Amino acid sequence: MSGMRRVALITGGAQGIGRASAARLIAQGFDVALADIQAERVAATASELGQNGARVAGFTADVGDAAAVERLRAAVEDAFGRIDALVHVAGGAGPRNVQQIDEIEPDLWDQVIDLNLRSAYLMARAVVPGMRTRRHGRIVLMSSTIARGKTGPVGTAGARLPYAAAKAGLLGFAAQLAKDVGAFGITVNALMPWLTLSEQGSRIRQRWEGLTPELRERIVAAAPMGRPAEADEVAAVVAFLCSDAASYVNGVGLPVDGAFL
Repeated sequence: MSGMRRVALITGGAQGIGRASAARLIAQGFDVALADIQAERVAATASELGQNGARVAGFTADVGDAAAVERLRAAVEDAFGRIDALVHVAGGAGPRNVQQIDEIEPDLWDQVIDLNLRSAYLMARAVVPGMRTRRHGRIVLMSSTIARGKTGPVGTAGARLPYAAAKAGLLGFAAQLAKDVGAFGITVNALMPWLTLSEQGSRIRQRWEGLTPELRERIVAAAPMGRPAEADEVAAVVAFLCSDAASYVNGVGLPVDGAFL
């Protein structure tokens, strides 16, 4: 790879941790493909991040759909030639805040599991063969502190039971996949952020600002550092795990949570 720019594919790249990770990786010398289900927003983000000469392209894709993921892989490889790093940020806890298991309909359960866990399987399945051929790759998945469960108000966590199940599943997925592909120079790690805010207008910030001041105070009071994370603080760890410096960090579920866990 000497003298050749590496290529990162970032899902959920239109905003939040995905966008911040793109900015970090661009600064690190990567070309970046952004994928998101929000067509206009991902195109705008790609345009903004590419203003200083970086090679950035936006792609619209539903990462929970197998055919769409295959089309995405083909389109990115057609545009950039290969995929050296996958940063899978896309996910979510569903549209409704629900706390009790009998409030969670099977369709909502499936939606949240598919969006977080199935999508990671589909995306990794798409990129691993090329990485294996080149004997180099970086896969960074986005788990959550909620993988360990949480008490108290649901807050921004939506349908937190299937969300916790999916994010816990990602830890096992990363641990096993790392063992399966490590011999080919591919590392697989999962980050476990706590509440992470991002730019104005992003979904998580809108949900956060939609909470009452009292509820926001209760949530922050549980954090040892007394505040949520900023997206760039998580993105800094993403950039490290995609770098050559992290070549022996593999199969890890890494909290990025200000000692919340």
